[in-house]
Amino acid sequence: MRQLRVRLCGHLWEAFQPQLPSELVSIDLATPYCDRITDKLCIPYITSVGATFLNSNNLQDGESAVADPDPANALDDYYSGGGFSDVFEVPSYQKKATQHYLKHYAPNYGSKVFNNSGLARGFPDISGIGLKVATVYLNKTYGVGGTSASAPIIGGIVTLLNEERLAVGKGPIGFLNPVLYSHPWALNDIVNGSNPGCGTDGFPASPGWDPVTGLGTPKYEELKKIFLSLP
Repeated sequence: MRQLRVRLCGHLWEAFQPQLPSELVSIDLATPYCDRITDKLCIPYITSVGATFLNSNNLQDGESAVADPDPANALDDYYSGGGFSDVFEVPSYQKKATQHYLKHYAPNYGSKVFNNSGLARGFPDISGIGLKVATVYLNKTYGVGGTSASAPIIGGIVTLLNEERLAVGKGPIGFLNPVLYSHPWALNDIVNGSNPGCGTDGFPASPGWDPVTGLGTPKYEELKKIFLSLP
């Protein structure tokens, strides 16, 4: 599996992998956290992307952490991946957010299930819509899901923000994460849902950052103001 070139990581449906260029194949973010995820998606220098879905056809009803259980086979259940690294230390830009979650909202599973030391890199950083996303491939339309859907959506938003900056004579954004964690109000905070697995109810989505949806989903106009105000 390879990191997306825009340095966003997510899960790509296996059915599409053989037909896609290798540089577009992304990191699998759907692996259960109890499997001790320690690979590239936890690197502090990438933006890790989770997934949400709309609660209804009315945008005012908000979003929840994505949930698509399979009644026939629990192994095919789909939830937004998330957790804490066993390899990478929590970066300074994220430390306050992860410690707040661990203090106020983390389930009491103990260190055998996840790294609850308060010193570990948490993921994801942010989220995007990742269920029943209309996607055209080889002239056919599919309703696909996964962080392979949400990560490209976030990548498109970042591209638009870069174009906004270039239009006023400024350079590209560069590394997203420190700015995102410094401006959490520029994202829709997701407080509904969780990511069950490994014999547990998973991590609950909560106010602020959480290891299910990260900081939430982008508010484009707010992010536009922020990034245009930066040098």
